Amino acid sequence: MAAPPLRSSELWADTAHSTRVDSPEPLDLVLVNATEEPWGAHVGVWAGDGQVLHLCAEIGRPAVWHRADFADRERYSTLIGFKRVTTRLGSTR
Repeated sequence: MAAPPLRSSELWADTAHSTRVDSPEPLDLVLVNATEEPWGAHVGVWAGDGQVLHLCAEIGRPAVWHRADFADRERYSTLIGFKRVTTRLGSTR
């Protein structure tokens, strides 16, 4: 079974296809927002060594930022947490 296309708040609540983790590993998902609310959170991919790959509207292309770069921006300042996908990614058809 493939992981469904979840929005950030659905992803944070999901337990069927992902699990919350305290210590991220490469390819885990990172959720950040201006508040602790997962609805509307920005989602990136943990690349290791504190680095996060994400689609960056600020510069108009994918970027790799250090975790501290998110904390320095109000809209990304709150780390909601990390999720590890436990089912394969791909089409849900």
